[in-house]
Amino acid sequence: MAKEKQEPYEFLSNLVLALMDMDRIFSNSFFISEFAISPKTLGEIRRGEDMCIYQYVRVIRCMTEYLHLIIQMDMLLKELRIVLSSHCDLVVATVPHRSCGTCQPTEWVAVMHWDGVKL
Repeated sequence: MAKEKQEPYEFLSNLVLALMDMDRIFSNSFFISEFAISPKTLGEIRRGEDMCIYQYVRVIRCMTEYLHLIIQMDMLLKELRIVLSSHCDLVVATVPHRSCGTCQPTEWVAVMHWDGVKL
């Protein structure tokens, strides 16, 4: 398989693996019973092999629901539109939770920037 065809699946596979590591409930038997997918398909998802993106979406959506993790895709899309129209950079920060709420991030990570622009 050509590398450029494999990269989107590799990212999705890595996301699935990271979410799987969050809880022991995410075992092979869980996915096989929850989605009625074969062990072969589950192996393909883990390896990031060329397969239907719909399978990744189903698995990711289920795991985030179990983890009570909300990925605000509408907000991400809104910010991406702003970035693209205004030639700004997109920055992501990890914000630790404290007993009195969240605090300001100590480090920012640029996840998307314009080629030739120094950060």
